Amino acid sequence: MIDRRERNYCCRMETTFCGLSVLVLASFVFSGQHVVAEYGFTHHESLDEEGKFQLLWKFDDEKIEFEAQVQTTGWVGLGLSPNGGMPGSDIAIGWVKDGTAHLTDRFAEAKAQPPVDQSQDWELVSGSENGTHTVLRFNRKLTTCDDKDRVINEDTMRVLWAWHDDDPEDESGGSGPAYHGANRGVRSTVLLSNIIAPPNLKETNITTVDLLMNNVSIPERDTVYWCRVFQLPEMASKHHMIKYEPIITPGNEGVVHHLLIYTCPADQSVTFLPEEHPGHRCRSPNMPRDWWPCYGGSLMAAWAIGAENVVYPEHVGFPVGGAGDSRYVLVEMHYDNPQEASGIRDSSGLRLTLTPELRGNDLGILEVGMIVNKHHVVPPRAEGFVSSGFCNTDCLNAFLEELGEPIKIIGLELHSHLLGVKMSARVIHNGTETEIARDDNYDFNLQFFRMLKQEVTVYPGDILITECTYRSTQKDEITYGGPGTPEEMCETFFLYYPRFNLTFCDSLPNLFSTASFAGVENFDYTGGQRGEIIIKAPERLVNKSFEEVMEEVPWTDEKARDFSKSLLDSPLPFHTSCRATYQTAVNTDDLSDLAPFPRGNRTAPDDICSGRTPSGQATTRVPAVGTGPGQATTRAPVVGDGSGASRSGLPAVTAIVCMVALALITV
Repeated sequence: MIDRRERNYCCRMETTFCGLSVLVLASFVFSGQHVVAEYGFTHHESLDEEGKFQLLWKFDDEKIEFEAQVQTTGWVGLGLSPNGGMPGSDIAIGWVKDGTAHLTDRFAEAKAQPPVDQSQDWELVSGSENGTHTVLRFNRKLTTCDDKDRVINEDTMRVLWAWHDDDPEDESGGSGPAYHGANRGVRSTVLLSNIIAPPNLKETNITTVDLLMNNVSIPERDTVYWCRVFQLPEMASKHHMIKYEPIITPGNEGVVHHLLIYTCPADQSVTFLPEEHPGHRCRSPNMPRDWWPCYGGSLMAAWAIGAENVVYPEHVGFPVGGAGDSRYVLVEMHYDNPQEASGIRDSSGLRLTLTPELRGNDLGILEVGMIVNKHHVVPPRAEGFVSSGFCNTDCLNAFLEELGEPIKIIGLELHSHLLGVKMSARVIHNGTETEIARDDNYDFNLQFFRMLKQEVTVYPGDILITECTYRSTQKDEITYGGPGTPEEMCETFFLYYPRFNLTFCDSLPNLFSTASFAGVENFDYTGGQRGEIIIKAPERLVNKSFEEVMEEVPWTDEKARDFSKSLLDSPLPFHTSCRATYQTAVNTDDLSDLAPFPRGNRTAPDDICSGRTPSGQATTRVPAVGTGPGQATTRAPVVGDGSGASRSGLPAVTAIVCMVALALITV
């Protein structure tokens, strides 16, 4: 039995940790965090919006070490959640009392006070306290083999945080850690993310260029793509772009969704508007026709909502200027105005940092995945529907041959939309299929470039694959592929060097494989970017649209699994798409063809926990840092004041996500 105080605690916990609206900063990683040089920590985030819970950490191949600096003199809690909720979470709660620091390893099975884990795998290193803050340092093995603990890996992690202003009397029960009230939240982050850029640029000769919209009157509609062409400064020699940063019109932070910058052809004239001209809606009849070829240029820069500065690793830079390069660039801005508000004007954009001090390699971005159109079907009521796309070997080979050498992947961004829950990118080399990166806890609100510990070389004959797993149990209708957030995508954006002329390499299950699952026996296809199927048999489906016949399938989770298997294992080859920049001499018309879905031999990972039975005591205690109660703290905690230890943000590159969708809608 539990006493009245504990019962009341459990009732209040119904609205605690996991009942909170997730306080996830909608930001994305591109350049990595600044190094937190102080005390050897390499990562730092403010978990709450007011900066009262600062978390610092560092890691190696076996262990991660945290330091929580929290504005409280009571208990402090940090948890790892599978989905942002409390049940299933791995939790550490600690406090400093009477000069002694305490730490308890706990787990949560319900919205209640988390019980103490029999296996104490969180190790207390030190603790301190002054009149305002509690500081706890503790560590844990990445994999403990305790079934109550969560493995800490390169997946997106939902980090729970909480505190209370009073220390507990006991470890648990009515005198245990008291209900924390509003002092709690959840934040998505990537604990094992590699830092890819130094906080300070080594180059001394730099130039900044602002590419800003000009007082655009944002239309009263949900989504608008707005375009403007800019002329870069004249440069006597080739430069590298090594950094860019957003400049957002105050008040428009929620409306300016993302933007892309494309390089325009050097050998074609481009209509250059007067400086005071606001530009045109993208891809509309009013947009000058000579702007369209710019979409065939390289993707020069990309930014998305929530992002901060983008800084490239010091051995790569994006090439700008020089012989044969155009000074014109096309900026495509996406305005998100779901309330269809009127009277909004915007002059947002990016500030580019350029240098003639060339780095060792030209950077490039290659997208591989599913062709973005409505024939990418994600059924409703599915617990785990799998889609996969790949880069046609003939396409990849042609551009590697044109380049004359292999490419080296240094990082990648995995991208799907709201239904995506797992993603992976793989390479098949000499028949062996190897995982480059995966995220089994994917979060649409935290997209980032994952920098690899070791670069992956891609040779002629290799195959790149993207796999997405979607959960649609809450949906009653099909979700189709498309550029909008409510639609779906399945893409990997590889960051690599040296740059070659291939930009998009995608595939899609054979359209007959998809349609035949819904009972279609024969159809004609109209072709083109918005191609439709004209059903000819059976008679009961004639005159029905593709969407109508797919919606008529009695979808269940089992039916969705059968559909996925029928597409990936179909004897019919996938449609493939091969798209390049205007600089190439390769004829891509001969490379967008049909190809079977690739398979390679996979090696099962070792089970490092086999045969291990963990054990441990309930609580760890160490003397607090300092000379005694009330004087335990010997240094002030970091509070995100711009001291250099604060997080640089998780700068974005959603850039190349739904933003480039319009350029991908093709079969």
